[in-house]
Amino acid sequence: MAAAVLQPLQGLSLNGGIMDPSPISPNASRHGRGKHGGSVAKKTRGRGYSVVDERDVLVSKALSFVLKRTVDENEEQEEGAEKLVADSEGWVDCDDILENPQISSLQVTFPELQSLVASPTSKSRFAIRLDPTTENSEDEDLDASDYQIRLSPSLREPPTPTTTSAVLTPLTADSEDLPDLIVYETSYANYPLILASGGIKRAGGQVQLSFSPTEGMVPSSDADVSIYINLKSAMAADSSITWSITESGNVVTEGDKIGAVGKQFWKKVVARRADIGVLFEDGVVRKEVPVGLRGKGVKGKKGMGKGGKGMGRVIKEVKAGSDEESSE
Repeated sequence: MAAAVLQPLQGLSLNGGIMDPSPISPNASRHGRGKHGGSVAKKTRGRGYSVVDERDVLVSKALSFVLKRTVDENEEQEEGAEKLVADSEGWVDCDDILENPQISSLQVTFPELQSLVASPTSKSRFAIRLDPTTENSEDEDLDASDYQIRLSPSLREPPTPTTTSAVLTPLTADSEDLPDLIVYETSYANYPLILASGGIKRAGGQVQLSFSPTEGMVPSSDADVSIYINLKSAMAADSSITWSITESGNVVTEGDKIGAVGKQFWKKVVARRADIGVLFEDGVVRKEVPVGLRGKGVKGKKGMGKGGKGMGRVIKEVKAGSDEESSE
């Protein structure tokens, strides 16, 4: 083994602040630097850090921001607005994109734009094409003014609301098959949010709220909380809310003008766990969901599970109270 040779301090090269390779192990890195002076890649968030990847993400976000805020060529742009004009299919001239302040501030070039669209980083967010009006499309001197860019159609167009193809029969207070009680089932985690919002509301893209009639109902094994509504009373209280029944027997509604069935229509709210019991009744909060049950679904205890025996008793009690109310 060769003896180590200690170099005098004045003999060390500090050119650029990088020391020469170790005299003992020429291939070993010193002070976090490789044998050729290159920095060793830093690890962040469990992956190798890359300046190129980070810039691609930055440019991609800026590009998405601009393309999502374009105006149609047939629309009038607000005074002072800096939105780009897109055709009916969302295509925007690449030179206009590069001149936009959001993009020009990053000094993005057209070759970089082309590379970004083709890279895995963009995850097919964008599409680029030769402008259909461009002449001499085989010319090698084409530049940004000859190309157009847009967001992928799946990102540009809003999601289509979920629709139902089921046959619906409108319900009125005089309908023969009008259920006395209907129930909406939810979880311990969601119920406090529903209560705080003031009612059961349609989620994004949901066309209707669906309720089950209590007659012959088998409670869902995944539900923790049941919200009961006296349907006839709800109809009488607000005639603007329309109700229908599906072929399968479920009762559906679009709710009020904000897509909700407010808690003023709730008859009773019952937790599946017998030790919790009634949470809400006739407009009054009787009990809150224990903190330990919020944020997760909990299976029912014996007697309140899939068989529905315990819940069947609750349904009878709610129905009896509803019948007494109707007879008054």
